[in-house]
Amino acid sequence: MKIVPSLWFNYGRSDEGRSDYTSINPSFSIRVLTQLQASISGNLYREHSDRQWFGNFEDGGVIHHSFARLRYRELSMSVRLNYTMRPNLTFEFYGQPFMATGEYTNFREVSSTPEARDYDDRYTPYVPPASSQTAFNMKQLRTNTVVRWEYLPGSALYLVWAHGRFGSIPGDPDQPWRDGLGDIFDLRPDNTFLVKVAYWLAR
Repeated sequence: MKIVPSLWFNYGRSDEGRSDYTSINPSFSIRVLTQLQASISGNLYREHSDRQWFGNFEDGGVIHHSFARLRYRELSMSVRLNYTMRPNLTFEFYGQPFMATGEYTNFREVSSTPEARDYDDRYTPYVPPASSQTAFNMKQLRTNTVVRWEYLPGSALYLVWAHGRFGSIPGDPDQPWRDGLGDIFDLRPDNTFLVKVAYWLAR
């Protein structure tokens, strides 16, 4: 067995230090056998965006262009598996669970001096409508499975299974990741099955 690890880290700041982000991406490439290979990669992303657009709201004929401070978290993992069972028969799998949470605070709108030298003078306080959604919790799972059988030289049969789950829940931006992963499998599944046959006429 051969394992090749790698790690990518990225960090940045903007808006005079009011906004920042951190991204960590570990990955592993695994070769169990010559005919069996796999890779696993993760993504952990955290961001504080101080001037995230929130929405445009009309009040008394006036349009309020609102912004907010967004606290955002994202976690995902990608799994790939390639298995050559025989020279003419292969199996491929790809799967990715994904979760993202966010919360909006410190609501503002663009002031009459949006290009002011002082950062705080570019905005004025704003209270969004009470019905506004100020937090989100999104979960998603995508998988694709493909079996390819070359039943004759140049001719192949493909069996494909695409599986997906998606859900968005208002609020609860601080749900622990381990609880969120379990909730993914409670979402309604969406399955698609495909069969493709290719036949090579020129022989």
